[in-house]
Amino acid sequence: MKKIPNEIIECLNENNSFLILLHQKPDGDAIGSAIALGKGLKELNKSVDYYIEMPIEEKLLFFPEIKCFNQSLKDEYDIIIFLDCSSYEFSFKPEPFPRAKANMVIDHHKSNNCFGDLNFVEITGATAEIVFRIIKKLGVKISEEITDAVFTGISTDTGSFQFSNVTADTHTILSEIYMIKSDFAPLSKRLHSQKNFCQMKMTGAAIHSLEIMTDTPIAIMVLDHDTITSYGGTLNISEDVANIGQNTSGVIITALLKEVKEGEYRVSLRAKAPFDIHKVALKYGGGGHERAAGFSFSGDIDLLKKDLLDVYQTQCDLID
Repeated sequence: MKKIPNEIIECLNENNSFLILLHQKPDGDAIGSAIALGKGLKELNKSVDYYIEMPIEEKLLFFPEIKCFNQSLKDEYDIIIFLDCSSYEFSFKPEPFPRAKANMVIDHHKSNNCFGDLNFVEITGATAEIVFRIIKKLGVKISEEITDAVFTGISTDTGSFQFSNVTADTHTILSEIYMIKSDFAPLSKRLHSQKNFCQMKMTGAAIHSLEIMTDTPIAIMVLDHDTITSYGGTLNISEDVANIGQNTSGVIITALLKEVKEGEYRVSLRAKAPFDIHKVALKYGGGGHERAAGFSFSGDIDLLKKDLLDVYQTQCDLID
């Protein structure tokens, strides 16, 4: 666990107006981190605005703080905070971009290029872990909404604590929030088990599309544009759909392709240790982690399959 840089804490203490930005299509970690940090700063009587891509997943709409998202924007802030963003390009930003004394980056992605004036990037289970440590350092009184936000961020980005990004530090933070709120079972079920009808149908369609590339442990799933549209859009593709291939015996690498427009895909990659697939995402202008990454793609899907096969074979040679 890295020490939080003094300049990060001093910046948050000494300034008064903040704008929080997230990556495009924010997930549970992005939303949870934003709410935890935003509420924490408000506890210190700071002014906080959010500029978040909407709509967000139904399962995350229970947070009262969401009503504050995108309420108003100023022309200038003391500090603009990029949370859970691996790159400036992948962030969701207002146009025109507000003026600020400085941009701050708080993130946990290996591919982050530290694009802020102030940066705290640490490879952890979730950005929410870092946010929790920061607001504790600031002396914030941790409310139940903040604990729910931290739990949401950590739980979703670790696959309900099943992924290899879980560490002893992850569980230490969880033990601390359990001292504030003793029962997260209902929230955990909401985040990981409950789906609406369209999400169930979308999950079924992804399973139906599952194929395993011949003589490889590589699984591919494709949700075409018509399917996505018929079941209410990409918002109804729940986060766990990308992990379906990984739950198939013998599979090591999985790609989920979501056709957001005809011939244009959002790709979610997953891999099992010791394989690293984030370099494939970087090739296409995306980013992420060694075992989970994403990017946009257009063109011949067979080219993407070849890239995945090349990564698998190259790393097999290194392991051997």
